[in-house]
Amino acid sequence: MIKNLFIYGSCVSRDIFNLEESRSFKISDYFARSSMASLCSAPYKNTEALNRIQSAFRRRMVANDFSKDLLVAVDKLESADLILIDLIDERFDLVALPTGEMITHSNELAESGLLTEGGVEGYKVIPQGSLERRELWLQGMYRFLGLLKDLNKLDAVLVNKVYWASRFELDTQSVFPVARGEINKANEDLDWMYNAMERVLDRNQFLSFDKDLLTADEFHRWGVSPFHYCEMYYREALAQIVKKSDPDVAVISPDLKISPIKPPLVSSGIELNVAAHVVDNEVYAHCSLNMNGQKCEGGDFAFYLLVDGVRHEARWYEKSPNARFAIPDQSGKLEIVAFYKDELDEKVVSREEVTGASSS
Repeated sequence: MIKNLFIYGSCVSRDIFNLEESRSFKISDYFARSSMASLCSAPYKNTEALNRIQSAFRRRMVANDFSKDLLVAVDKLESADLILIDLIDERFDLVALPTGEMITHSNELAESGLLTEGGVEGYKVIPQGSLERRELWLQGMYRFLGLLKDLNKLDAVLVNKVYWASRFELDTQSVFPVARGEINKANEDLDWMYNAMERVLDRNQFLSFDKDLLTADEFHRWGVSPFHYCEMYYREALAQIVKKSDPDVAVISPDLKISPIKPPLVSSGIELNVAAHVVDNEVYAHCSLNMNGQKCEGGDFAFYLLVDGVRHEARWYEKSPNARFAIPDQSGKLEIVAFYKDELDEKVVSREEVTGASSS
């Protein structure tokens, strides 16, 4: 049986299906060179810039990024047996145009000459890995995965969890083309994005690879790059995809509830409230998030128990907004400090005295 395959990613996913053994998959569409961060924008139109891109494939990729056609490809998404996502093209910066649209600062965009036109003077580059871009990326991710949820296709998603290679597959005298610092930064950003997606998707929806498979092929058909991998990677990826797309193999665990809660961002102006009191010889602490009078859910919370302003005990970050501490043996003023951390690792803090506690 031929399975319809929809790819939103890069060559690290597309090239898997150049293998002879992949003939049971048919690629219905392929979106590349487009960051999820750009999906929170209105569409942009500039035919003249697109026409300056020589390759039809590269021109189509930039056109899709401009138009946000990924969000209206409903028929192809609904008919897809598998929606394969990778994040390698998240390496590009984002461009905020003076008219308000967001587009991906890809090499193909540079080829179009758009940013040298007088009509886009005053554009802003939002660097990959910056706090602002991460916030926009989260919005775009939730928008796309929310669309898939509405189409009942979230369980068709597989995430190709790859990282930049730092060495060649085989020993060679050639110098690796990218510095280790740049590779480490790229992989840290990928880790952050994978962690965000893992809050929405089941862990079985991710391909994972031994580091020895994520090595670069010095003679790759597309040239030398940290994400042009050795042949064994592509074979292993196909084997995992075949297994996970088998209708007899459950990709989604039966207990998973696909109703992602979007933890509020600190930058949205949320308030963290904390209350603490003594119950049955324990200090019980509870905190809540509020914005514009409405209660918010999600995120990670941590607590300190202070005695006379000095930390006595801690409950490190976890999902529960509640914590319990044994009452300290030493006397002193008891206080609770609560912390909330959002998906961008931004924090807000609240402090409250424990009620019903004796200070003697």
